[in-house]
Amino acid sequence: MIKQKPIITGVILAGGEGRRMGRKNKGLIPLNDRPLIQHVIERLHPQLDHILISANEDIATYQELGFPVISDHADFKNKGPLAGILSTTAFIPKSTDAVLIVPCDTPFLPIHLVSLLVNNLYAQTEYEIAYAATASQIHPSIFLYKPIINNQLAAHLNQQQYSLKSWIFKHNAVKTIFEDEHAFTNMNDMETLHQNQ
Repeated sequence: MIKQKPIITGVILAGGEGRRMGRKNKGLIPLNDRPLIQHVIERLHPQLDHILISANEDIATYQELGFPVISDHADFKNKGPLAGILSTTAFIPKSTDAVLIVPCDTPFLPIHLVSLLVNNLYAQTEYEIAYAATASQIHPSIFLYKPIINNQLAAHLNQQQYSLKSWIFKHNAVKTIFEDEHAFTNMNDMETLHQNQ
């Protein structure tokens, strides 16, 4: 059963190495004169109640955006996006009903991203995760989940399970289809970035 207005906290993952971007901090790479993460924040801010940023470098620069910045816990440093998610769990407001995970390099996210994910997540009581998909593929780096499953994440990482897919499909997960493929474009390399300038 969906609450009339669930409290949603968003976590923007900005801790990646940016290997295909010359090892630059991907969230700070400019697109149309603004850093990629700024585009993500502008898309999500009206849809969210709280925002956290997961980052391991350029902390002061990310803090200038006005949101809490959390680095990976020492036990899971540089173990991928799940380590970033785990490290933010202690900072998620207690009032949060669901947590949105997105990467810092998806600047065109839908303005109805959260509402559709919320509708699916609460469609059945047993659902724990609602993840984004388009006709051509799933997007496991973009999902909404109930924070009750946070207490299982450290054990999952201790089993050396580092992929987002492994975490999503370990739970009762529901696919949420979005029509706009372009909205989920990742700026994975400089060519894609230049094509979208």
